[in-house]
Amino acid sequence: MDHKANKKALYDAADQFIAMANAIAQQDTSGLAGTAIRYAAARYSAFEASRMSSDLAIDKVKMQELFTKDFYKMMDEHLDVYIDHLATLQNDKG
Repeated sequence: MDHKANKKALYDAADQFIAMANAIAQQDTSGLAGTAIRYAAARYSAFEASRMSSDLAIDKVKMQELFTKDFYKMMDEHLDVYIDHLATLQNDKG
Protein backbone atom coordinates (compact mmCIF):
# COMPACT_ATOMS: atom_id res chain seq x y z
CA MET A 1 0.00 0.00 0.00
CA ASP A 2 1.28 3.42 -0.89
CA HIS A 3 1.22 5.26 2.44
CA LYS A 4 0.16 8.44 0.60
CA ALA A 5 -2.97 6.72 -0.72
CA ASN A 6 -4.85 6.43 2.55
CA LYS A 7 -3.22 8.41 5.34
CA LYS A 8 -6.06 7.90 7.83
CA ALA A 9 -5.82 4.11 7.58
CA LEU A 10 -2.03 4.34 7.84
CA TYR A 11 -2.14 6.61 10.89
CA ASP A 12 -4.81 4.48 12.59
CA ALA A 13 -2.77 1.30 12.08
CA ALA A 14 0.44 3.01 13.23
CA ASP A 15 -1.36 4.29 16.34
CA GLN A 16 -2.29 0.69 17.21
CA PHE A 17 1.36 -0.40 17.01
CA ILE A 18 2.46 2.64 19.02
CA ALA A 19 -0.15 1.92 21.71
CA MET A 20 1.17 -1.63 22.00
CA ALA A 21 4.76 -0.39 22.19
CA ASN A 22 3.78 2.15 24.85
CA ALA A 23 2.15 -0.61 26.91
CA ILE A 24 5.31 -2.72 26.65
CA ALA A 25 7.48 0.29 27.54
CA GLN A 26 5.50 0.86 30.73
CA GLN A 27 6.52 -2.62 31.91
CA ASP A 28 10.09 -2.59 30.53
CA THR A 29 12.10 0.61 30.26
CA SER A 30 15.18 -1.05 28.75
CA GLY A 31 14.32 -0.08 25.18
CA LEU A 32 12.75 -3.45 24.44
CA ALA A 33 9.63 -1.88 22.91
CA GLY A 34 11.53 0.14 20.32
CA THR A 35 13.78 -2.75 19.42
CA ALA A 36 10.82 -5.13 19.19
CA ILE A 37 8.82 -2.83 16.93
CA ARG A 38 11.82 -2.36 14.60
CA TYR A 39 12.41 -6.12 14.60
CA ALA A 40 8.75 -6.74 13.77
CA ALA A 41 8.89 -4.12 11.01
CA ALA A 42 11.96 -5.75 9.50
CA ARG A 43 10.45 -9.22 9.75
CA TYR A 44 7.15 -8.15 8.21
CA SER A 45 8.95 -6.13 5.54
CA ALA A 46 10.90 -9.24 4.54
CA PHE A 47 7.58 -11.07 4.17
CA GLU A 48 6.14 -8.15 2.18
CA ALA A 49 9.23 -8.09 -0.06
CA SER A 50 8.79 -11.81 -0.71
CA ARG A 51 5.28 -11.09 -1.96
CA MET A 52 6.51 -8.27 -4.21
CA SER A 53 9.30 -10.23 -5.88
CA SER A 54 9.32 -13.29 -8.08
CA ASP A 55 12.96 -13.93 -7.07
CA LEU A 56 13.82 -12.41 -3.71
CA ALA A 57 17.42 -13.62 -3.85
CA ILE A 58 17.94 -11.53 -6.98
CA ASP A 59 15.85 -8.60 -5.73
CA LYS A 60 17.18 -8.59 -2.15
CA VAL A 61 19.29 -5.43 -2.46
CA LYS A 62 16.56 -3.64 -4.42
CA MET A 63 14.03 -4.49 -1.71
CA GLN A 64 16.40 -3.40 1.06
CA GLU A 65 16.91 -0.08 -0.71
CA LEU A 66 13.17 0.38 -1.27
CA PHE A 67 12.22 -0.28 2.34
CA THR A 68 15.20 1.59 3.78
CA LYS A 69 14.47 4.66 1.67
CA ASP A 70 10.84 4.61 2.81
CA PHE A 71 11.84 4.24 6.48
CA TYR A 72 14.44 7.01 6.15
CA LYS A 73 11.84 9.46 4.83
CA MET A 74 9.41 8.60 7.63
CA MET A 75 12.12 8.82 10.30
CA ASP A 76 13.37 12.14 8.91
CA GLU A 77 9.86 13.59 9.06
CA HIS A 78 9.27 12.45 12.64
CA LEU A 79 12.67 13.59 13.88
CA ASP A 80 11.88 17.06 12.53
CA VAL A 81 8.54 16.99 14.36
CA TYR A 82 10.29 16.09 17.64
CA ILE A 83 13.01 18.71 17.08
CA ASP A 84 10.30 21.36 16.66
CA HIS A 85 8.39 20.01 19.68
CA LEU A 86 11.48 20.08 21.91
CA ALA A 87 12.33 23.60 20.74
CA THR A 88 8.81 24.72 21.62
CA LEU A 89 9.16 23.19 25.08
CA GLN A 90 12.46 25.00 25.59
CA ASN A 91 10.95 28.30 24.44
CA ASP A 92 7.99 27.85 26.77
CA LYS A 93 10.38 27.36 29.72
CA GLY A 94 12.49 30.28 29.10
